[in-house]
Amino acid sequence: MNRVKKLIHTDYAYRMGLGGQNVTVAVMDTGIVPHPDFGDRIVGFADFCHGRKEMYDDNGHGTHVDDGKHKKRESG
Repeated sequence: MNRVKKLIHTDYAYRMGLGGQNVTVAVMDTGIVPHPDFGDRIVGFADFCHGRKEMYDDNGHGTHVDDGKHKKRESG
C-alpha cells in the first residue's frame, strides 16, 4: 500500500489538509452486511439485481472490499 500511496501522491493531499473527513463513498459490489467495524457509517443500500430493501451480501466480497474504506486512516 505504501507503494501505491507514492504513485498517487497522497502525501500532497495530506499536506493540503485532505484526509478523507466528511467524504461519502459509494461502492457497487455484491452487497454489504452491517458489521460493528462500520458503526453508523453505512448511509444507504440499494439492490439493483433483486430489488431487496434490506442489506445483504451474496458472497461476502462487497462487505470485505468496503471494510477498508470505513476504517480510519492510521497515522504514519
